[in-house]
Amino acid sequence: MTTSLFNTTLAHSHAEESGYLRSDKAMRTRGRSFYFASKFLNSETSKKAARLYQFCRTIDDIADQFDSKKRARDELNLTIAELNGEASPRDYTSDLYLLADETGLDLRAAVELVKGCRSDLCGEVAIHDVEGLIRYCYQVAGTVGIMMCSVLGVSNPRALPYAVDLGIAMQITNIMRDITEDAESGRRYLPSTLVGNLSCDEITAPTQKTLATISTAVKALADLADSYYSSGQSGICFLPGSAQQSIAIAATIYRQIGVKVRSNTAKSLTHRVVIPRTEKFVLAGKALYRNFFDRNSFQPPVHNSSLHKPICHRPGTNPLS
Repeated sequence: MTTSLFNTTLAHSHAEESGYLRSDKAMRTRGRSFYFASKFLNSETSKKAARLYQFCRTIDDIADQFDSKKRARDELNLTIAELNGEASPRDYTSDLYLLADETGLDLRAAVELVKGCRSDLCGEVAIHDVEGLIRYCYQVAGTVGIMMCSVLGVSNPRALPYAVDLGIAMQITNIMRDITEDAESGRRYLPSTLVGNLSCDEITAPTQKTLATISTAVKALADLADSYYSSGQSGICFLPGSAQQSIAIAATIYRQIGVKVRSNTAKSLTHRVVIPRTEKFVLAGKALYRNFFDRNSFQPPVHNSSLHKPICHRPGTNPLS
């Protein structure tokens, strides 16, 4: 019996390590900014962060890479059922359950994430207004901030609205960076209130007039992202020491992507904006310096509840919004 227990434990350990290696490889090859920042975490926390990243990437891949939207929707519906305890979990949901047991991660946030990705499969996507954009960004990225709080060992619920804001800010940056790529997939996240009825075809083959419209919209989104970055970064003080460094670096690098897109929107439509490794080190140094000396490093300002009006009463949001 002792031998059997030992073998079972050893098998579980090997499976867990194998899962981590897959997760680490996925982050290293497909989430380079996050991978760079994760190196500032301790080993155990870095492994947990990689596992969460792997789950999120799996959901994203289902929405983006399945050969039919119906099959992808069915897969995501099954995932939601698994997360709600209505179906037996498969590998990637099973590992998230394990991670939730280890960290206290809120599975409601994972359900919101899956629902957000599922919304990309309902015909051609055309966001109507900024409020709709914020709701979408909350689902696919603000929720990741909520789950990361658990992974990083944060227990104070006051941290959650700031984590939501940082996730929203990063997703707005993603949208600014991937305008053409998204349009090629039939998705226009630029709100109609900023670009009118601009179609995906017009985005992929833009005229000078279209470029001007997109550039104006990008500037508006950059300003919007900045308000969420400022809020999110002011809440970093809730994190443990090494996690403060990692998240400050990730936020600074991502914010710089938005700066580059804003400064040359036309080029960003045809050339994906990336931050070279040498520049990442410079940005990391700035982030660490700012995080150490910032007066808000120890006590954040009162959270701006107006940022959460479009997403009120959802997990992790400001209850006063």
